[in-house]
Amino acid sequence: MSATRRCRVDLIVGTRPNIVKLGPLAHALSASDWCDPRVVFLEQHTNAGLGDDILADLGVDADHVLRIPLPGDGYGQRLGDMVAGYGEALRADTPDLVVVFGDVDATLAAALAAKRHGLPVAHVEAGLRSHDRRMPEELNRLMVDAIADLFFATSEDAVDTLVRSEGKPADAVHFVGNLMIDSLVRTLDADAGARLGDAIGLPRGGFAVATFHRPSNVDHEPGLRAMLSLLQQASTRLPVVLPLHPRTAAALDRHGLRAHADGIDGLHLLPPIRYREFISLLSHARVAMTDSGGLQEETSFLGVPCLTVRENTERPVTITLGTNCLTSPAEAIGKLDAILQSPRAAATPIPLWDGNTAGRMTRVLSAWWADQQRRPGPSADLG
Repeated sequence: MSATRRCRVDLIVGTRPNIVKLGPLAHALSASDWCDPRVVFLEQHTNAGLGDDILADLGVDADHVLRIPLPGDGYGQRLGDMVAGYGEALRADTPDLVVVFGDVDATLAAALAAKRHGLPVAHVEAGLRSHDRRMPEELNRLMVDAIADLFFATSEDAVDTLVRSEGKPADAVHFVGNLMIDSLVRTLDADAGARLGDAIGLPRGGFAVATFHRPSNVDHEPGLRAMLSLLQQASTRLPVVLPLHPRTAAALDRHGLRAHADGIDGLHLLPPIRYREFISLLSHARVAMTDSGGLQEETSFLGVPCLTVRENTERPVTITLGTNCLTSPAEAIGKLDAILQSPRAAATPIPLWDGNTAGRMTRVLSAWWADQQRRPGPSADLG
């Protein structure tokens, strides 16, 4: 292996939240003198616009895009198509390292393809655990961490999980902070959020932002009706903005509930909005309601109270240090009232959530590459 050869790194994303995580790292690696990163977009959603707008907002170009169609029979064929599609790309153009983000199906697919081709894998957001194996994301997290070689953790509890509970080598686990916060710091434009809020007719600091898309909350009619009931009750207290995830929009249509949702006074249904506008709008919100993992982190950084309608979270630091609170749909309104009756508290800093995570990761990867160059031996057999 040449001592001067630049490291070729594939950065894999498949969904909107993971593109947010990719942006800062792609910029940092591109600016380095040792690395040539390549963005690979395994499209997990049928709406490509979910990714295109955010790539533009973060200033990232997808050098190589794999368009993976979603088949009608669901998970198994989709996962297989992504593994096969990325495998073909690896045979045609082989990187030195594959970096995967988060816990979506594309994360698992790319990790599997890379390991089958003898390539090292780095996992961003390693060690997060909800301890709920009913969640597809939890299974993905466990499987990716089982085969990864480098682990980038967002919190100290994730480091403990990897090293103490799961026996990962301590020198392979790196507590670096949160790339989502890097993107937030870089992108936040309070004026953009204010303009959007004014256009909708929202009182500044006096509205809620809601996002719901998890299968347990939207795929089946009882769960979807429970979410609509929560939104209806919340909208009697303050205006609620709900950007519709494609999965949620499809569920409303499938169960014949779109007209009901459209008719809720005080509920503003929006198509998916650009990341820059969304994060800026969120910064002006009085409260957020969600089942999203990423929103728990963003609200904790911004100091916006967050009600997470789930039984558990893989991000406990957002509860212990952040502004997050778990709730059932039945208990959510009582907790919302308590938030609205209390003054908004200042955000508590979470360790290393400071906007400098990409720089720390780049230094770790640079040291890893230097170590790889010092090791003798043939490259991986990709036959």
